[in-house]
Amino acid sequence: MKLKLIALAAMLAAGSANAAILDGSSAASGGNGELFMTVLDSVGQKSYTLDLNLTMNDFLAGIAVSGASYNYGADANMSSFLSMVAPADKSGLVFAIGAMDASGATATDFHRYITTASVIDAATDTNFNLKFLGASGAQLLADTNTQIGAGASVIVTDPSYMSYAGSAQWGSNWGSAFNGVSTGLIGNDLGMYLLSQTSGAYAVRNSASVYSALEQGGSQVFANLDMNGNLTIAAAVPEAETYAMMLAGLGLVGFMAARRRSMI
Repeated sequence: MKLKLIALAAMLAAGSANAAILDGSSAASGGNGELFMTVLDSVGQKSYTLDLNLTMNDFLAGIAVSGASYNYGADANMSSFLSMVAPADKSGLVFAIGAMDASGATATDFHRYITTASVIDAATDTNFNLKFLGASGAQLLADTNTQIGAGASVIVTDPSYMSYAGSAQWGSNWGSAFNGVSTGLIGNDLGMYLLSQTSGAYAVRNSASVYSALEQGGSQVFANLDMNGNLTIAAAVPEAETYAMMLAGLGLVGFMAARRRSMI
């Protein structure tokens, strides 16, 4: 499905974000981490990370409550990153979005994560393994924050850094902590999900965690990073064929109702 921008809720210029991406693991953050995006050129072994300057709570409220959509234009680092990618490799770039609420480590702590995903193996996601997403993501962001400085984004060209989007701390599955694939190809719509532990069951290894697709008005929310580096997060809009089928169905229902009345 193609994304249509329904309501522009955020147009953030480069440099407007905080100097550090909140990882949601500290008491100061209140568990309310910020969304961030990574883009990986696995062939050229370089990556790009962007602070979306948007906390989990604000994003969830904006999407579900106010019907917002979010748009981020390519900044100077994104344009530079894309210019460094070989033309033949550009279609193979993958991107992902994440955010963490992973503060505390007691039996009653309740952790949440926002992630993009092209595959989710829900059968193997448990409260116990879900907590490791926070540990892995925190390592990625700790190294990223040492390099991002006062900017909103950073390019990483050394694959030995933990901040490299293809590192063992991140990759395509939150450093192997996520039972699925969190990345998707540039230019494609990538579904967004909320993962959470069952309340009060942090230490129960085999208790199933909870995951759900983020929705707005019954339509799933997708992220799309286009070939020029512009990011859109919005609810999917039905294609014209879908509208046609809906109208045809309503017409048939009306016809049947009218026919039934004429027979009475």
